[in-house]
Amino acid sequence: METQIAIPLQRARAGAAATARGPLGLRPWLLVCRALGVSSVAPPPERVVESSSAVGPTPLAVNAAAALLVAAGAASANLAGYEWAPALFYGAVALLLAPIATVLTLPSVKRSDRIAMVLIATIGLYLLRVIRGPIVFLGHDEYLHWVTADHIIERGRLFDVNVLFPVGPSFPGLEIATAQVAQMSGLSVFAASAIVLAAARLLFVGCLYLIYERIAGSARVASLGCLFYMGCSTFVFFDTNFSYESLALPLLTLALLIEAVARDLPFKRAVPYVLLFALAALALAMTHHITAFALAAILAAFVAVQIVVGGVRSVSLQLAATALIGAVVPIVWSRAMGNPGEAYLGPVFENGFGEVMRVLHFGSSGRKLFTADDGAVAPLWQQSLLIGSVLLTSLALAFGFFRTLSLARLFERLGAAAGMRAALARANPRLIALTMLAIAYPLSIVFRLTRSGWEIGNRIGAFSYLGVAIVLAALAAGVLQGTSPSRLRAAAIGAVATLLVLAGIISSEGPRILVPARYQVSADAASIEPMGIETARWTEAWLGPQRHFVADRINSLLLSGFGRQLVATTLQQGYDAGVVLVAKTFGQNERSLLEKLGIDYLLADLRLTTGLPVVGSYFDGGAADAMLSAPPLPAALLKFNAEAGVSRVFDNGYEVIYDVRAISGRR
Repeated sequence: METQIAIPLQRARAGAAATARGPLGLRPWLLVCRALGVSSVAPPPERVVESSSAVGPTPLAVNAAAALLVAAGAASANLAGYEWAPALFYGAVALLLAPIATVLTLPSVKRSDRIAMVLIATIGLYLLRVIRGPIVFLGHDEYLHWVTADHIIERGRLFDVNVLFPVGPSFPGLEIATAQVAQMSGLSVFAASAIVLAAARLLFVGCLYLIYERIAGSARVASLGCLFYMGCSTFVFFDTNFSYESLALPLLTLALLIEAVARDLPFKRAVPYVLLFALAALALAMTHHITAFALAAILAAFVAVQIVVGGVRSVSLQLAATALIGAVVPIVWSRAMGNPGEAYLGPVFENGFGEVMRVLHFGSSGRKLFTADDGAVAPLWQQSLLIGSVLLTSLALAFGFFRTLSLARLFERLGAAAGMRAALARANPRLIALTMLAIAYPLSIVFRLTRSGWEIGNRIGAFSYLGVAIVLAALAAGVLQGTSPSRLRAAAIGAVATLLVLAGIISSEGPRILVPARYQVSADAASIEPMGIETARWTEAWLGPQRHFVADRINSLLLSGFGRQLVATTLQQGYDAGVVLVAKTFGQNERSLLEKLGIDYLLADLRLTTGLPVVGSYFDGGAADAMLSAPPLPAALLKFNAEAGVSRVFDNGYEVIYDVRAISGRR
């Protein structure tokens, strides 16, 4: 049974037909010798083992199902208040992945079995997201996109204003797909999004596998590359949220796969694929601006490396066309939408880079690691695993970087009589470009050490891991395991891969991976609970939709999603109406602000007075949060009880809704 597929690394130029000899067989000492021109001995051939898989996908699927049952039990235990539940949930993740990672490391596994195992891991990790939030959206950004999808379904048109997320309607790709599924099936937006996101996740991993397989010429490297990519901090939960990057990344890999297919064909036969690439690039540009420009950067890197390797004439028309399309399409779309991302992203990058420079040059402390804004500290085992994973990944990249370049044949004849040009002529430009992309991994870690740059580092990780994963896979398949049938060695590599995935999840979610039994202040998933949801639904039923509200960060999401209300935001109105709620007195400035913004109702949540915000802000990080160095006072939130013209229309003991239309002139 075939264990190493025979895909030539350079079909069109090098004419390298599939052979038993593979670059994975290079030994480190031989690489050094060749680089120094000491030896001209050919690398040993890679052995292809003809045998059945040690463990087939069926028992691994059964094991994954058992792991998911354990994860579901852990989620229920967490709701019941058991403190050991998060650790059990992480244990379920390890139970799911460790056997798959071990078997994928072995050289004697069929290609079809490898694909099945990768898909089992993919579906299993996606179902963790369903177990975590089976009924309602839990992520902050999910509510922003829910509003846009609702507008598309209800109003039958695109680009309507979304006060929570003004830039969102300009990139409606995810919402268009979800709205179509919802309308055709009759499902809610939440249920339709689960279907769309599952399909997107399968598309992403499937395309990633085929890309790695074409570039590396190895089914084992491809399957291990997909597994190592699952260690990216955004993979398991962030990029399965109902947010545009969850669809954008699959579209990026789809576009790269189409480009890879087109480059192996004569130009006339490749034209339909170039047109298909243009459609994928347009869909990507309509979905997420950052990912669209990332595709353009990756294609530009392909072109640059190809020029270095073989000169300008070696750049095929297909590659030139796809690179040009990848660069032009997002620019045109962004300009057509009025460049909405500039105002949205500008402050994020400016603050992030500024804090990184302060940390590097002035010894600023950055953010306090492993500690939430409310003072909660991650358990010691999570801290240790996270630090160990960063060190281990960095060490593996240091050893695997040149190893992967050897797989790309960059050093195959370096220093030999034929000279540098002959060595470069046989190189694999795309593998070299992806390997270079792994250099961005340390940069993402530096950004994650800062408060302002954390989001930038998180986003960089999703792209840098395209290179990190294949470098780690080449190291594991070519050096650590090689052609050895040792199951003990494979188990060790599988354990390391599993720990890296666990560390990625911890980096993203940490101790807040499951919804707790008790409400927490401004903690996203831990703040979205039945009482707040029912309050939001009450507003639509009794006050009507599209009323102008002022509320804190979490209740603004619930009012917009479940209540279909309009909430005041600094991004949309330019004023932080939250100051009306937190101000100790209700004076003329507060009255003027209500009049200027045309506010109908105020929602005061007394639970805000019980603690500091877990995510760092009660409102949207503007003037209202700047006024609070401690939890707001109950008297400040209830000051409207004594104001003439203000009536209290709702009170459940924790949440109070005030009608201020008489003051704002909305009656």
